[in-house]
Amino acid sequence: MTTVRQQRVTRLLFEELSILVSNELEDPRISLTTVTNVTVSRDLRHVKVYVTHQDDEVQDYEVLRGLKAATPYLRRQIAQRCSLRITPELLFYYDDTPQKAARIDELLRRIAQERLDNPTRIDEPTAQEQQSD
Repeated sequence: MTTVRQQRVTRLLFEELSILVSNELEDPRISLTTVTNVTVSRDLRHVKVYVTHQDDEVQDYEVLRGLKAATPYLRRQIAQRCSLRITPELLFYYDDTPQKAARIDELLRRIAQERLDNPTRIDEPTAQEQQSD
């Protein structure tokens, strides 16, 4: 269960980190990177930042290495922009949810296409059902 303060800090950090990562970092490994989610620990000292990127030429681990290298800069910016008692530790994770969702969509499209290509009537017994009778 999250506290109200934790929710406010989460929203604030999501907004600030989204701006910082997408607009203010010049590392080419981080180009086209988007913050997808932020979770803040109960003590507000640790922040998990989930990111994804659209650059097919850069590997996921390279994006995370670039963000890790930019962490001191990002923490300084957070300290200046946000009125928090303690500047939290930033931990970056790659969010592969969009790729998983695209894979599931593709599988569902294939199933739908196969059903269109090979329609079977519901009232006709299948070969397996005929053998059991």
